Amino acid sequence: MLRHVIAHLRRQDWTAIVIQFVLLVTGVFLGIQVSNWNQDRGDRAHERELLVDLRAEVAESIRQTQIRTRAFAQVERSGQRAIAFLDAGKDCGNACWPVLVDFFHTSQWQRVTVHLPTYDEMRRNGWPRQRALVDALEDYLRQSAQVFAPLERPPAYRALVRGLIPLAAHAPYWKNCFTLANGEEAYVDPCPAGVSPEVAAAGIASIRANPDIHRTLTEWAGFMGGYVASLDSQNDAARHALALIDAELKSDRAGSEPEPVQSPSQGRQ
Repeated sequence: MLRHVIAHLRRQDWTAIVIQFVLLVTGVFLGIQVSNWNQDRGDRAHERELLVDLRAEVAESIRQTQIRTRAFAQVERSGQRAIAFLDAGKDCGNACWPVLVDFFHTSQWQRVTVHLPTYDEMRRNGWPRQRALVDALEDYLRQSAQVFAPLERPPAYRALVRGLIPLAAHAPYWKNCFTLANGEEAYVDPCPAGVSPEVAAAGIASIRANPDIHRTLTEWAGFMGGYVASLDSQNDAARHALALIDAELKSDRAGSEPEPVQSPSQGRQ
């Protein structure tokens, strides 16, 4: 093309020169446009792949929160029973093991976090392109940070009561009353007795004698009562983001783009 323009210049054939120049500029423009279209198509394909990964991460975060919800609900139930026992002021007699387990169960604590590395990667690329989805994910992450902040440190009750429970009761508790499978903690209720009634009764007597137990237990069990509802609310925010991701993926499938367009120079020998 450029060789033809030079030849026309030598002959001073201005009409042909203009025509050749327009064709040259048009070809360059179309080539750039085709390149941009194909780049955009590749970007959208990559964004879709990351959206699929992000969906899996959000779904897993919901599952992990549900696991913590079940565990913390057991902590709350045990705490309510332990406080009721202290308030009643009655002796547990030969049935002190279940009471001791309630005090132990209530001391359970887990740090909870939400991490969405795929979302971080997408934001570095300016994705997701749908603003509503970005807002929903940011709201979810902000809410998660606020919900999890109180669990950065274990409660005061935890170390206090565990120091009062007889050492002989610790090993059977962890063996029979606590399970950990696939990352999920569960607190068995009821669980088989692990010590003699005398050892369990001695533990309850030590707990009762400590003036700080009732205060710290009330604080922690009371917090757990409202905290479970906070986790449910957090998962509602996650499900909202999940619905927007599903809608985006469905829209992307419905409006899939055509095959890459060849530039004018491609396929010409």
